[in-house]
Amino acid sequence: MSMNIGIITYPNQKGQIVIPKTMRNQLGISHKVALNIVMQEDKIYLQTVKDIVTTNQSKNELLIKMLSKTAGSWANDDWPKTEKRRRKIELKAATRRKRASW
Repeated sequence: MSMNIGIITYPNQKGQIVIPKTMRNQLGISHKVALNIVMQEDKIYLQTVKDIVTTNQSKNELLIKMLSKTAGSWANDDWPKTEKRRRKIELKAATRRKRASW
């Protein structure tokens, strides 16, 4: 099995390694950025973590956070019109399924 060689480093006596500065800069990693470390087979993967969900957060808090991020997608919608439009699409799809010959 061949492997791309990037930067070779060795762990210290505690098993710690240093992520090279150029890579930290490219990935925006600082002492305040959480990293997810995953081991798969004989490989270790590092990934920056955007959000951390703890068990202390309620489902409602998480839902509110998610909805606030996507609020712009329906903020100016006329909801009754949107419901009618969706219903029309659903009925059309149901009709097509009924006509389809399986």
